[in-house]
This record gives sequence, structure tokens and C-alpha cells, in this order.
Amino acid sequence: MKKLPIDYLRTLGTTVGDVYFPQTTLLLPLDGSNGATTTSDSSNKNNTVVFHGNAQLSTAQSKFGGSSLLLDGAGDYLQIANQSYFDFSTNDWTIECWFYLDSSTSETYNTLLDMGNGSASGAGPYWTAVKNDSGTYYIGAALDTTTAGDWDVLNNLAISALSANTWHHFAISRAGSNFKVFLNGTSVATGTSASAMRDENSAVTIGARAQNTASHYFKGYIDDVRITTGVARYTSNFTPPTSAHLTSAGDANKQILINSAADGVAIGTGGINQARIAKAWVNFTGTGTVAIMDSYNISSLTDNGTGYYTVSFSTAMSNIYYSVVGMGHETTDTASQDAAVRIYHDSLSNVMQTGLFKLSTGIGPLGGYGSFDHKDAEVVMTQVFGN
Repeated sequence: MKKLPIDYLRTLGTTVGDVYFPQTTLLLPLDGSNGATTTSDSSNKNNTVVFHGNAQLSTAQSKFGGSSLLLDGAGDYLQIANQSYFDFSTNDWTIECWFYLDSSTSETYNTLLDMGNGSASGAGPYWTAVKNDSGTYYIGAALDTTTAGDWDVLNNLAISALSANTWHHFAISRAGSNFKVFLNGTSVATGTSASAMRDENSAVTIGARAQNTASHYFKGYIDDVRITTGVARYTSNFTPPTSAHLTSAGDANKQILINSAADGVAIGTGGINQARIAKAWVNFTGTGTVAIMDSYNISSLTDNGTGYYTVSFSTAMSNIYYSVVGMGHETTDTASQDAAVRIYHDSLSNVMQTGLFKLSTGIGPLGGYGSFDHKDAEVVMTQVFGN
């Protein structure tokens, strides 16, 4: 049987996908039948969405998909339970949605989304559509970090005027220490902070302010809500999405496997994460002031003393049963000065957590008996494999 030349091979089907879908932690297309009071999270996190009050899907208005979330401004909202991936800390992130504010609302602060529980006067993040005393509508945003209270990053509930009874795209993102608010793809406010975002271990609330008890209810429609943890999707002006958010990574994350005889091909996702085999890796200097040389999926590195380090992930692992391997070397170029790398000699739950792991470096036998002399290594390289 004649073998098919390899250059004859091609894949069929769509290649359309969201390259950042693996980092999407909440995705609500809000598609369904008129009057429905349930909806599904289309992200891989499969968050449970709870409807409160008269919140329901409606086919009367939609940006995409034929339906959207209808809120009547009188006790209606959605809630998604708190999860570790909603603690943004110092990571990049993006929150966005489409909204349609009903001009008949009598509420001053029509809340789009709130991630605070009201334990302090400044808590959040918090985003809202505002109607002032003169009847003008605005988009507003407030952000708080752990270093100060009272909305120290952004505190402007009248950022940019907007029209009621029409669809608007709202987005806010963090890229490093830069925060930006976008209305219909145009930057309308900025903030700067290198600090971690305040985490109040609270639910994500859509359509109401979650301070103490729910209040400031949104009246109108909300569609295509998306939270991306670890990625600033928008850092400059952009064209708002012209179709619904994609609900898969598409073929952008697929690989082609060809056997050694080149007589067959298999196509599939196969667990590939953006064509990276390792879930995370880092190369850092372990002497003096520790510093990351280069890394993937690593947010920070902490020096815990001579030969002890904590490595934190940008995107957490799904459980603590992953694998860490590493190597390093000391300042002198001799075999006896090659540095061994290992996890802390401590309990597994303390050393390997979903958000971080701890390692130690030193000089000592890699097998058998003998002491392990903890020392800082000049260069440390470590990789992480798992889910």
C-alpha cells in the first residue's frame, strides 16, 4: 500500500478559537429561553450561577445569541461563589460585559458587577452605571488594593457619559501596575498601582452592590460577561467584539501527532496549554537579591532565607498533586559546587499549594546518607508539570 506523502495532509474544521480561553475564569453568554432562571458558565471552571429575585433570561433584548439577562432593578441579581482564581492579587486581569441601561430606572447606582462584601469603606472591585440628579447617565468604576482603603486605584463614579436604552461594551483591565477602564473600546479612565488587589473572599455579584446586603440594583439587560484571570486583553483602544465571546480555545491549542513511519496523523487538544509542555517554569538568581531571569506562569518569587524560596503561580494549579523538578549551580564552576534543588522538607500541604510551592537549594548528596547543606544557588531552574 502506497503511503500518503506528508505534504498532502491537512486538517479540516474550524480554527477559530480564543487564544486566552484557558485563562478565562467566568464566561456567561446568558443564552436561553425567555423567562429561564438558570444559565451555564461556558468557561472551563464551570462556576455555578445563582439567580436572585426576579432575575431571568429574556429574548426581548440581546447583544448576541438571542437573549440576555433581564434585571428589573428591584432585588434582581446573579451571584457566583468566591473562588481562588477571583483573587487577582498582583496578576493581570480583564473584566468585560455588554449592558443596556433602562432609562426608566430610578436607582442612582445601577451596579454592573461587584466583587466586594462591604467589610471596609473601600472594597471592590466595583463597577456601575450612574444616573445623576440631572438625569445624565455615566459609567463609573472603583478599585481598591490591600495597601490603602477608600478606592485608592480608581474612585470615579462619573467617568464618561453614556446613553440609556442602547447597548454599550464595558471593560476594565490590569496590565502590570496600569489599570484602564474602557467604554465601547475607548479608554475613559486610568489608574496606577503596583499593589495587590484587595481580596475579601466574596462572591461575584452581577446586577447588585454586595455591600453588607444587596443594594443598588441594575435595571436593564446584561449580556456576554467574561472574566479573564492572568491576562490583560485590552491595554489600548480597541474595536468592541462584533460577535459573542468564543467558548473554546479552538484549534489554536491543538497539536498534530505524526508517528515515526509518517503514515498516520492524530489531531486533538491533548491537554496542550498554548503549545507549552510545562505548566510553569522559572529561571532565577538565588544569591543576593533574588530575581527572576525569565519565567512562564510565575507571578512572584520570595526569598525565605539562605537556600529557601517560595515560587507563586500566575494561574493556580487545579490541585496540589503536581510535579516539580529543578537544578542549579553555585558560584564556583566545580562539580562539588553543583547545587541540588528540592522541595522543602516539610508537610506536603504546606510545601505544595495550588497557588505556590516552596523549594530549597544546597550542597549535598542526591542519594544515600549525608547532610544537605542549605546554600543560596547562583542560578536555579525549575519546571512544573501537572493539571
